[in-house]
Amino acid sequence: MIALLSLFACSGEPAAPAAPPPSRFDAVPAAPVKQTSVEDFCEVRASAEAAKTFALPTIDGAPMAAGNGWTWVNMWATWCEPCVEEMPMLVQWQARLAKAGVDVTLQFLSVDNTAADVTKWRGSHPTAPPSMRLADLTQLGGWLTSVGLDASAVIPVHLFIDPEQRVRCVRMGSVSEPEYAAVEKVLKGG
Repeated sequence: MIALLSLFACSGEPAAPAAPPPSRFDAVPAAPVKQTSVEDFCEVRASAEAAKTFALPTIDGAPMAAGNGWTWVNMWATWCEPCVEEMPMLVQWQARLAKAGVDVTLQFLSVDNTAADVTKWRGSHPTAPPSMRLADLTQLGGWLTSVGLDASAVIPVHLFIDPEQRVRCVRMGSVSEPEYAAVEKVLKGG
């Protein structure tokens, strides 16, 4: 009986059916994608005059490829999911940067315990880009501090080295599409 009375409400007419709840897609408008500034992107950033000279620790495998332009070193490990997930995007960004006239050599540097760990991982990831490997992991903490990070910094780590071999930007953590513009600006000397 109460249910019937509630249908007629105070006016004596049936109540209008309730509007369906908004879908979860209509409830919150999408926020515009915000570009990341270079200042927010780099944990360590230095002008050409103040930048430290880049020194690679002892590595296994082929030496770092020499280029005439910038070098982007991505420090990663096979057990680091964000590292592995961003690799294809980094390779795509290198091609995209080349089309934009930015000369950059992308180098990967593994911090896995052994070369066998990397070889095993590459067996199930044959399209992964080639990588150097830090030969002596006891050097890692000192090398991280030499580029301006804490010895216990988390990977991935991105180092942007100018054509004169100076470390101009160091980024700790993975990168995502909204940060492409900041990467391009760093690599154009900005």
